[in-house]
Amino acid sequence: MLIDFPDFVLRSMEAADAEDYFWLYSHPEVARYDDFAPLTRAELRIDMERIAAYSAESPYLELAVVSKSCGRMIGVLTIDRKRCYIYLGYHFHPDFQGKGYALRSMQALLSTLTSDEQARLRIVSHPQNKASIALAGRLGFRYLKRRYPKGSPELIFGFNGQLGAVASKA
Repeated sequence: MLIDFPDFVLRSMEAADAEDYFWLYSHPEVARYDDFAPLTRAELRIDMERIAAYSAESPYLELAVVSKSCGRMIGVLTIDRKRCYIYLGYHFHPDFQGKGYALRSMQALLSTLTSDEQARLRIVSHPQNKASIALAGRLGFRYLKRRYPKGSPELIFGFNGQLGAVASKA
């Protein structure tokens, strides 16, 4: 997959992304509202081996959001295909949050999915992650329910089928 914007590229993860992957996922703010601790070097090796095994048919994929201005991977979009639902996720380095990268890259990803896939989409967010909740709403997701897996609260959002216009690529 390759989606090219003037200021960033959304593409498949590569082995060369390892250091940027570590830079992103070792940041405490990135893990703040999620179910993982900041990434360690030992975990990086395991994660990169897992990523190397991905194919277009893999049920779980991570896509790199790469800034053209700095040449770094600044974010990761995830697709987790389960039996009934497809879960989407997004993580961006704090230096690049609030600049529209998440919105535009997620809109681009959504536009590549079939209507059947879009009907199965879910986003999960921690109730205190206001930025993620707002992004889900701007993307066309609506609140469905609250759940408590492993005792922690999560909000579930489903796609309403109304894909907003993707930001201009020109």
